[in-house]
Amino acid sequence: MRDFQKASRLFEDRVDRDDYFDATSAEISKTTLLSLVDEPERKLLFLLGEPGVGKTKMLHTLKAALREKGDERLVVHLNEPFFDPHPFLQRLLKESGLSREGTLDELKERAIEHFGQHEHLIMIDEAQLMSEPSLEFLRILADTKSFRILLSMHKAEGEEILAKPHFKSRSHRVVEIGTLSGGEVGEYIRTLLAKEEMTGVAEMIDAKSIKRIHRYTGGNFRHIKRMMQVLFELMDHAKANGMRKFSRPNPCLLDMAAIDLELLDA
Repeated sequence: MRDFQKASRLFEDRVDRDDYFDATSAEISKTTLLSLVDEPERKLLFLLGEPGVGKTKMLHTLKAALREKGDERLVVHLNEPFFDPHPFLQRLLKESGLSREGTLDELKERAIEHFGQHEHLIMIDEAQLMSEPSLEFLRILADTKSFRILLSMHKAEGEEILAKPHFKSRSHRVVEIGTLSGGEVGEYIRTLLAKEEMTGVAEMIDAKSIKRIHRYTGGNFRHIKRMMQVLFELMDHAKANGMRKFSRPNPCLLDMAAIDLELLDA
């Protein structure tokens, strides 16, 4: 596989890829979450951040970090929110090895009893998409103090939900993931390339290119990955067609990548 083609695939936005980067904001978020899920009181936890900053990756990282330190608790990870409490409770009970038969009230009581006696963690991604009744159902479960629940949400919608009286008045904690600084953008790109023994390609990304990438992406993790993927696709095409001028990063290529991703107006 050609170098630039390989580099492009390296930056594909895939949740299952182990490309966690210990940026300051991410490390603070991870450390805080690990501390909060160990607190005696089972408070409702919120993980907030702009779309693309790495909330989903953080949930996977948190789960892996718990496993690495020998934490044997059950982690129920919902990749998307639920809209009907009945199958949601059935999922919790199934993963706990308990019967899923019964009415909603019966399932609820069974789950409250089990989760109250065991140290488990429920993580729900994209929770800002949940309906009012679903959020209210979660709040009621949280009020029992039997459940340790972590909701991952887009920042704006999350702050709006948290401002509502029935959430604002309840015991909860908020953790927010921010964006990468200019220096962290460069470190992330070069580290990922170097890990795949592509130091020659990494050395092509100079300080001016990093500054431009940071300006266009705003330090958003997903935007950075997508921009690098498109940039290397353009460079691969240029090299394959003998276009030497575009076989290295330059302002024109970076602008083209940003335009392609609608990070820059044409």
